[in-house]
Amino acid sequence: MSGLARFGILYIENAVPETRLESRFRLNIDASAEADGGLTFGARVRLQADDAGTAAGVLGTNAPRFTVSAGGLTVGVGNINGAIDSMPGLYGGTVGLSGLGFSNVVTNFGSDTYDSTGAGRNGVEVIYSMGDLGVHLSHSDSISNIGSPPVATSITRTALSVSYAVSGWTLALGYQDSNTATDAEWVATVGGALGAANVGFAFAQAYNGNNSMTLSGSFSVGAATTVTAYVAKDEGQVDDTAYGIGVVHNLGGGASVRGGFASTHGTNRADLGVQFNF
Repeated sequence: MSGLARFGILYIENAVPETRLESRFRLNIDASAEADGGLTFGARVRLQADDAGTAAGVLGTNAPRFTVSAGGLTVGVGNINGAIDSMPGLYGGTVGLSGLGFSNVVTNFGSDTYDSTGAGRNGVEVIYSMGDLGVHLSHSDSISNIGSPPVATSITRTALSVSYAVSGWTLALGYQDSNTATDAEWVATVGGALGAANVGFAFAQAYNGNNSMTLSGSFSVGAATTVTAYVAKDEGQVDDTAYGIGVVHNLGGGASVRGGFASTHGTNRADLGVQFNF
């Protein structure tokens, strides 16, 4: 078992109410077994409760993800991670206790991703790593197990990403075949150390032609404090600019104080609180 818990205050401009308590409890339950031939079978479910949601404050279980691994090869089925959403550097620049809108994520979550509270996309993925090389292929079709009884969706996605680490820098390129106009088609990320800072750049182009890009960086202030900032541009937004800055102060033992401010395409957000991992 592993997970995290966080609690604090969140402000969102023009929300009702604008200021509220922000909290999350997340528990990952992982199980594995190794067969005589060397294959490793695994499964994960996640229990999560948030302060606000469909069932506010109620601990719920998501759909499971199953894996079979051997060496550097892993096959996953069910609530998959997704090739695009798993690209290194995609979440570079994330600030605050809650992510503050995640306007730094250039895909706008237009790809398959692990669903913490629901059924997910019920897809299949193949992940391979060998040294500095990583390859991830994922697929989900329009038949979804969401709902009771299950209903079909109109989204079909097949995605491939390739990453490579060299000289302290990680480069990644992803392509997605999707029938949804706002989904990401091409995604590229690069990140590494530049002097005392870690910097990253991410770019995505959606099927409707809108481009998104994020430049991010982080640096240490003393032994226990990290400052992270980003600036982003998204052609799909009326106000196409977003930016944010956040601070994490490590308290030791997996606990930290986190807070930040972000202007997400015309909406100001801020939060402050404590997170501890277990």
